[in-house]
Amino acid sequence: MTDVGGSMADEKKRPVRRTTVADVAKLAGVSAMTVSNVLNAPHRVSEPTVRTVQAAIDELGYTPNHAARALSSGRSQVIGLPLYVDDETFSDQNPGLGGFLHGLLGGLVKSAAVAGYGVHVTTPTEGATEIALYEKLIAARQVDAIVVLETMPHDPRLEFLSSRGFPFVAFGRTRRDQRQCWVDVDNEKSMAGIARHVRGTGRLRAAYLATESTLPWVHQRQAGFLQEFTSPHSLQSFNSLDAVAAYVESALGRPDSPDVYVADNDAFAVVAMRTLQQRGVKVGEDIAVTGFNDFPFASMLDTPLTTARIPLRDIAARLFTRALQEINNTPDHPGQLVTAPLIVRSSA
Repeated sequence: MTDVGGSMADEKKRPVRRTTVADVAKLAGVSAMTVSNVLNAPHRVSEPTVRTVQAAIDELGYTPNHAARALSSGRSQVIGLPLYVDDETFSDQNPGLGGFLHGLLGGLVKSAAVAGYGVHVTTPTEGATEIALYEKLIAARQVDAIVVLETMPHDPRLEFLSSRGFPFVAFGRTRRDQRQCWVDVDNEKSMAGIARHVRGTGRLRAAYLATESTLPWVHQRQAGFLQEFTSPHSLQSFNSLDAVAAYVESALGRPDSPDVYVADNDAFAVVAMRTLQQRGVKVGEDIAVTGFNDFPFASMLDTPLTTARIPLRDIAARLFTRALQEINNTPDHPGQLVTAPLIVRSSA
């Protein structure tokens, strides 16, 4: 007679075997080295193979042993994302910024997790600089690479990291004499696409609403607009939403008033739309309006906004892949430009 109780007890005592890289390799029909590359250096593997291996990882529920890997490699298996934000960052003048950062961070976390990495988000203490934060992260060996946001020409953060020889990747372009470890929106091409679209709808008196800033993307988008409207109705820069509203209202009723407002961000576009609608203007019919970014609220307006959608998840995946290349000290590659596709809705 079989001792059922004893068999069940033995089964409970038997340790559950941990799924290994070899198990994943066998299911995916690839070598263990290929699985390792997918986890640690996906840029070395074709996209179809990455998908096949990831499907096997998901099916088996494989979880990399981060502690063992970090101990053997001397790496933290973490990338750093320092955010230097002040109290005004999430003010009413920056609607949608929270969604932008959430989309970027979510994409980074997802891409990092596939490769067995984590993302360390941190911010400098009051009075400290972002570079001082970098020094702490490097000295404590808390991260293997740093993601730098909103880079500028001659950016001191990039100069510091370059001088230290510490791996980094930039959301925004580096100088030509620095490593081209960057990913950026092709703002010029993307804005030219918006301008080309509104011209195609017969709008010729275009007023451009620009952000008053020295950030590179501001000038890149303006250059893209001017490719299609070499002699625009007007070209103005603003440092507040109220200033945008006042300008749009002042142009109403004039014989040569604009027939389209092209804003370099969604917030300016929404303010222009609201100002026009309060004066009885039918946006999308009487006067068109376009934005840039495709913040979550853009599709939920009474008159949904035509805009360019920044593909944050794609950008985040590219940033992480390039960060791994820098960590692994691969040869330098060109930076990557990502087009923001045009999303046509009722406003234009």
